[in-house]
Amino acid sequence: LLVRDGRFSVVGGIMDNTGPIPAVPPANGMTTLQVAHITPFNASRRIPLRAMLSKFAGQDMENLLTGHGINDPSNALLLDATTHLSFDAFEFGLECQDDRYFLRMLVPTWSQPPTVSRHLKGDELFFGQGPEQVTLPSALLCNIQLAVGRVLRASGAAK
Repeated sequence: LLVRDGRFSVVGGIMDNTGPIPAVPPANGMTTLQVAHITPFNASRRIPLRAMLSKFAGQDMENLLTGHGINDPSNALLLDATTHLSFDAFEFGLECQDDRYFLRMLVPTWSQPPTVSRHLKGDELFFGQGPEQVTLPSALLCNIQLAVGRVLRASGAAK
């Protein structure tokens, strides 16, 4: 993912600190970035969940959610620890329209970590700015994660 997106988290713009330290400190700081699954890793072991997501998506999710698919770059983002927790709690999501990615808030901005709240609602995010061409996040997985988050938030089940 570092070769796909460079040393920065696309959400929040924080620089990964595992490489050389730049002469000029990055504006949004540095930390160790984590790999976050768009669809959680444990979905690969849950047949009912995969079946439900397949119905929700209108297509077979088996290949995306099992084997190598679950750990493919198309199912992953680089995030700092706090933003990772916020993403896992469905506090924000990514919407993909026409190969463009947009940040969507699912809770009020004031309750988001600074890495998320520095974005405006609907900000476009740019993946693939690194030195090599690596698979971008799956539009389908991003949109499903966002839709599930919206349903959970609207129903109160996310709490």
